[in-house]
Amino acid sequence: MIRKTGLFLCVMMLLIAVLPTSIALGAGVPTFTAKLSASQVNVDGNVVVTIYGKNVTDLYGYEAVLTYDVDRLEFNETKSKGSFEGYKILQDSGNQVTFAYTKMGNTTGENGDLAICTLIFKAKQSGQANVTLKQMKTVTSQLSASVWQVNAQAAVQINGTTGPGTGTGTGTGGMKEESNLYIPKETELRIELAPNGQTSVTAVIDSERLAQKLTDLQTKSGGTALYFEIPGESDLNALQLPLPTLYNSLKNLKDTVLTVRSHLGTYDLPMSILTQEQFASMAGREGATLIVRLDKAKSQHETQFDQSISGTGMERLSDIIDYKVILKIKDKEEEIHSFGSSFVTRFMFVDEAIADPAAATAVVYDPVTGEMEFVPSVFTVTNGKTEVKITRNSNSMYAIVHNKKTFDDMAGHWAQQDVEQLASKLIIAGTSDYMYTPDMQVTRAQFAALLVRGLGLSAEAGLNAFADVAATEWYASEVNTAAKYGLVQGVGEGKFNPDAQITREQMVVMMMKAIALVQGDKKSEAARNVSFADQNRISDYAREAIAEAAAKGLIQGKTETEFAPQYVATRAEAAVIIKRVLQYAKLIN
Repeated sequence: MIRKTGLFLCVMMLLIAVLPTSIALGAGVPTFTAKLSASQVNVDGNVVVTIYGKNVTDLYGYEAVLTYDVDRLEFNETKSKGSFEGYKILQDSGNQVTFAYTKMGNTTGENGDLAICTLIFKAKQSGQANVTLKQMKTVTSQLSASVWQVNAQAAVQINGTTGPGTGTGTGTGGMKEESNLYIPKETELRIELAPNGQTSVTAVIDSERLAQKLTDLQTKSGGTALYFEIPGESDLNALQLPLPTLYNSLKNLKDTVLTVRSHLGTYDLPMSILTQEQFASMAGREGATLIVRLDKAKSQHETQFDQSISGTGMERLSDIIDYKVILKIKDKEEEIHSFGSSFVTRFMFVDEAIADPAAATAVVYDPVTGEMEFVPSVFTVTNGKTEVKITRNSNSMYAIVHNKKTFDDMAGHWAQQDVEQLASKLIIAGTSDYMYTPDMQVTRAQFAALLVRGLGLSAEAGLNAFADVAATEWYASEVNTAAKYGLVQGVGEGKFNPDAQITREQMVVMMMKAIALVQGDKKSEAARNVSFADQNRISDYAREAIAEAAAKGLIQGKTETEFAPQYVATRAEAAVIIKRVLQYAKLIN
């Protein structure tokens, strides 16, 4: 009788009827790892082991050999599966599993970085259980076989039973859960393999349990945040919340932030956003749910991104993470791209210390156009790793990049540091690749565009706020977006006068409106009197803004005594003002 473990190559020979005659093999050596969906589970909970391959080329079939703690784990053959369509052979010899899998017929193998298969174990006994990926055998569509000694170990802590139906599968065990922390139970988790081979986990939050958590948050903890933990290291991570339950607590918890945490990063969603019409209109609908997603971008998007920055001197430092908020009723989903005037925060992680945050930034990436833009981001280094706080009023696909930009004509200039920092962050550009021309004067349209870029606002086409801003002008979308958010006003008769040179007082008025937008229009008690010797030359509409900016230390005079409100601003001055706005609003370091 032929053993199952010896069937693999035989099955490969039988199933490959007609093979392609030429396969382009990629360069590089593949590596394999085994990762768990959670670091802790309860007895009777599932332990999900996913085998990942990196730099895989033409993977037509494979044989994975794993050892496991047979005293604490029980293998589930039925639920274990490969990530692509094919034929599987399994053997469980007590403490070792051999999982063989192959495609069939005339087709090429898989390439790139992918989840290869998912193996399911049941936790039987408390204690630490180890799972080790000992070996991978791979076969290409040309029947070229390779053997890889891996020895990648993963450990899971199994906690004692908490009672019927209370096993979380995520590690609470018999411990009391904090009132401001929500750890999904196993019954709330859906762990799957996506069609493209990515691993997926969705936490479907129970309505009654969430309602109790929100009540506890109000009456016991007195906290202003409720944390949701998504377990494991899946590529696709989703939290699904019952919208009516959130609305029932909105009145008393309007200042509460719902924080979703996963291995990819975090997402802070203020409950106050639920008062916006796009959410409120669905609050009373039966079965309405709010979904927050943190997904690792597909490998082809990462490849496109890297190709788009090739030769620019820019370097990607992180995964590309796609943040989404979705409203769902039954099978209909509506993605929410913008939160209007509300800015929300997200955190991304970089597995290295970014020593110079002036030469790094988060960027928003559009995989359709290949374009990327600056996103407000603050860098904090702890224990050799970097946490990046991203603040923006809309969702998208984000990455962290390193980019160092200099200009020949800024060497030794008083504004050199500010100008080159903003250029490195893609907020400002030179008049050529090597020249900035700091003394050139700035127009009203140019400064409005700088503010929109600096705040990370998505420039919107199709708006028409001013009669003298033609849709064909390069600045049309930025000026109209600035008008939409109240950053700019016209000069009368429905006109903006975009090509007029901007004065210092006009620039200060715009900058203070930008700060008010980000801070939620929280105005401090600023001094109403201006201490500059030429204060009588300041226009009435600009007096309060200039007084507040001076009190906050955001502006200085043109000289020691005079502000020179009617002087035209230069490109150097504009860059300095933009940087001060962003630093004061905590949008850059």
